[in-house]
Amino acid sequence: MKYQALTLFCLALASGIAANSVSNNETDCPQICSSIYKPVCATDGNIFKEFASSCNLKADNCRRQRSALQTYSETDAAWCSSEFVENLHEKLGSFKLDVNECLKPCSMIYQPICVTNGKYRALMSNVCAFETFNCALQVAGLETTEKLRILQNEKC
Repeated sequence: MKYQALTLFCLALASGIAANSVSNNETDCPQICSSIYKPVCATDGNIFKEFASSCNLKADNCRRQRSALQTYSETDAAWCSSEFVENLHEKLGSFKLDVNECLKPCSMIYQPICVTNGKYRALMSNVCAFETFNCALQVAGLETTEKLRILQNEKC
């Protein structure tokens, strides 16, 4: 009985080490990850991809590294879970953008930002337009889950 317990312990230890190390051998990449679904969004600089867990991301990166491909790095989950839309105002429903308490002078300088509410992702011309849009959303009484946040300070 002690021998079986010791054998199981050694196997568990060896598989843990193999899953956490990067080797030059293709077979040393993690092959089995737990079936617990805890999604992770990652990018290789061009493509955004959702992995079932960080273990799955690590396993994929190990194989990509062996093939001399660009590895994925974890990023904001909104990149994978949100839909890019051209007209965010149209998607969020009818509410007034020209609300007196939200109007303020904004420059016409185009400094694009990518914004999201977790469901939709869109491009806005600058931070001032983003702040005005969020103010109008708040005045319209939309839930805070609809409020936008900046995903990145450049195009989506």
